Amino acid sequence: MAIYLHDLLDFIARHPNFAFAAVFLLALSEAMPVLGTVVPGSSLILGICALVTTADMTPWPLLVAAFLGAVVGDGVSFGLGYQYRREILRGWPLNRFPRLIAHSAAFVKKYGVASVFLARFMAVVRAFVPLLAGIFRMSTGRFYFANVLSALVWAPLHVFPGIFVGMAIALGGVHAQQLGVLAIAAVIIGAIAWTLVKAQRQPTHSARLHGEPIDQMARP
Repeated sequence: MAIYLHDLLDFIARHPNFAFAAVFLLALSEAMPVLGTVVPGSSLILGICALVTTADMTPWPLLVAAFLGAVVGDGVSFGLGYQYRREILRGWPLNRFPRLIAHSAAFVKKYGVASVFLARFMAVVRAFVPLLAGIFRMSTGRFYFANVLSALVWAPLHVFPGIFVGMAIALGGVHAQQLGVLAIAAVIIGAIAWTLVKAQRQPTHSARLHGEPIDQMARP
């Protein structure tokens, strides 16, 4: 994983014009089932924003890219759940994550439309809640209201820290190569932290939840 992260940041450092597409795709991946549990998108977005800021490029379009990626990612996940319902949970790779799906289903059941907003900022459930919201046939209007609102908060929280780090490094006179090393280190540390948080937040009651069929869970 560290090798892939290094290669991605190195590519962006050499081709900063691709930063906007990369941020869009990373923000999108954060909301996609399974993919959002393995890709340290938040850390990569921070590193990319820092690199682009020191490359004398306007960083503000990154904010738009992060916002659009977050909205589209949740929307695609919601649409898949809405169209295919429980059948999608029985196929690969979602059938490999029964505990996380059960935990996410209980989260949607408990918090309703607020779960879409809250899940955006939670490491464990954010990759599955939009899908479960679609499966439960949550109102499309209510879903997109929470989706857009959460993205408006989430995007600045992930883009601005990277911009500020890049500005501070540029003012300090750090060379691009040194910045690349710092960015890669930050991403690797973030990925490790992500793994630890995910492991600690595994629900202890997931086995019990898994025993309750999705079919019998009340709609939010």
